[in-house]
Amino acid sequence: MSVVRRLSSKASSIYNIPRAPPDRILGLTERFNSDQNPLKVNLTVGIYKDENGQVTTLPSVARAQTVLDQHEELNTDLSYLPISGSADFQSNVLQFLFRESAPQGAQYLDEDRISFIQTLSGTGALAVASKLLSLFVTKTAWVPDPSWANHCNVLQNNGFKDIRPYPYLKNGSLNVEQWLQELQNAPVASSQSNPQCIILHACCHNPSGIDPSSEQWTEILDTIHDLNLIPIIDMAYQGMDTGDLYKDAYLLRMSLDSQRYCWPNGLFLCQSFAKNMGLYGERVGSLSVVTPPDMTLKPNIDSQLKKIVRGFYSSPPGYGSRVANVVLSTSELKTQWFEDVKKMHSRLQSVRTKMAERLNWNCFSEINGQHGMFLYTGLSPSQVGILRENHSVYLNSDGRLSLSGLNSSNIDYVCDCMQKVTDGA
Repeated sequence: MSVVRRLSSKASSIYNIPRAPPDRILGLTERFNSDQNPLKVNLTVGIYKDENGQVTTLPSVARAQTVLDQHEELNTDLSYLPISGSADFQSNVLQFLFRESAPQGAQYLDEDRISFIQTLSGTGALAVASKLLSLFVTKTAWVPDPSWANHCNVLQNNGFKDIRPYPYLKNGSLNVEQWLQELQNAPVASSQSNPQCIILHACCHNPSGIDPSSEQWTEILDTIHDLNLIPIIDMAYQGMDTGDLYKDAYLLRMSLDSQRYCWPNGLFLCQSFAKNMGLYGERVGSLSVVTPPDMTLKPNIDSQLKKIVRGFYSSPPGYGSRVANVVLSTSELKTQWFEDVKKMHSRLQSVRTKMAERLNWNCFSEINGQHGMFLYTGLSPSQVGILRENHSVYLNSDGRLSLSGLNSSNIDYVCDCMQKVTDGA
């Protein structure tokens, strides 16, 4: 006991490690799993489920898995991938992102100005980008308020010391004017010699689902370009906005307009196939860094990205990227994938419409302006708590609801419970 007391009294010891709060989303899933109510509904995690409440494999992905099973040479090599990932995956993802989704990126590919690394989905891409930026460029980042809860966590864990919220919504509506005023009136401004970065949701803003119009994005990009901010585009929901994978890359296309923008400290794209291919547990994503014209920069960035990944996890996993690569490189499967995404989008929109018709809330005036996998209900944290404790309906504390968790067997129950909560019953 005396040894324990001596150790615990030291200024720096293992006893100084505090208990971290549970993850705001995954922690709720743990509570849901222990809930004994047979009517319980989990609407927290952003995983697509079908009408039967099942997490199913997309037909295009299932066919790609069959291809891998039938061609042993594609799926039997269990050795490490290179630090930067599969070369075939890199080639096909760059083609998909910067020639097909955003043709404006072709010139950057042709000029060899895009550093690329395969990552552990979008979270891994943001982690690697954050580490690179905090080591060499900046430790200041602007993040929308509200935003995905993990954004700040990833930035902080990778060296960012100054994380500044910018107002994204006001009374449930987009608030571009105040957003830009906040950036312009910052006490310490971004500059060429002392840059700052900014997180931008490519589409289907999480949690609100409310995105700027094309005209608003032009104003936003013009402003952050004039302020020397470094854009970090988080593209987790490509295809979930309109049902068209190419259309949903509009922010990337606009940002790559070389006639209008030259990003002196680069542009960062964090991209994931978790949602649009359903490869959640396979952790398949990428980080692309569009570099300035100076040709000495890309080799330096390439080398540092590899060094960071080597220190994080050495190399990415192989199977999920092989599946994605087969989908991207096989014309028939790629066409099927586009259809799969359209069907997912159509079901989500159908659920959203049913909820809007069923509830008809005044505070849902923006419901038709929301896009993607989630519904931003406008419920307060206390109302969300009542839903959970009294009715076993689980939403995120910010009122975000995962639409695909609803189906014909539970949507009426959930809507009734939500109406009771707002009525004070």
